[in-house]
Amino acid sequence: ACNNDNENLNGDPVAAQFTASIAPATRASGTTWTAGDRIGITDIGNDSQYGNVPFILKNGKFEAEGKVIYIEDAKTHTFRAYYPYNAAGGILTATTDATAQQNQPAIDFLFASGATGDKNNPVVSFTDKTAKGGEDNSFHHRMSQITLTFEAGDGVNFSVVKPERYTLDGLLLTGTFNTADGIATADNGLQTGELTMNLADGNLTSSIILFPQTVASLPLVVNYKGQEYHATLT
Repeated sequence: ACNNDNENLNGDPVAAQFTASIAPATRASGTTWTAGDRIGITDIGNDSQYGNVPFILKNGKFEAEGKVIYIEDAKTHTFRAYYPYNAAGGILTATTDATAQQNQPAIDFLFASGATGDKNNPVVSFTDKTAKGGEDNSFHHRMSQITLTFEAGDGVNFSVVKPERYTLDGLLLTGTFNTADGIATADNGLQTGELTMNLADGNLTSSIILFPQTVASLPLVVNYKGQEYHATLT
């Protein structure tokens, strides 16, 4: 009877557990997770059953949001994941206009792959294991970021009045993110546009998140004391 019990126990599915970290990079919303962050996880070898399964960060751990991913056989399973979770998955379209910049985590696409787990080791780590001779399976940023810091030049005193807003021109503001391979692509066939950002509360540093793209130059306009000041960033 004891032997039979052991055999039944060893044959039971084991729930996979997930840990994750974000590779160091400049990120407006930080390089750490925030409670409530949701990622989509796929068992690469079992897409039909465990594809694009949502996990949510609670109490410092990613927990299943409904459906649990089970490891049901003796094989090693490989997983991929992306952020932020989208129920549709696949190729997502997005814009990075001024409205979208107000909620940057929603367009700060991240991707991780290659993390493994099995019945004996069900903790799947989307982390950087290179220090121990392993692979880097952590989440990586798939978008680009521009950070501008404005400094007062000769004859200008920001302690009295600070710049109000700025505009960058010549940017591709729309594109796609593929949740299956983590590739973010700007819509190169569309006309470039302007992006105007307010400098709220006297903050002289501002960051924007964009789809990766190549530009020869960026026209910049800064509004200060009701006047427009023009420059070109090369």
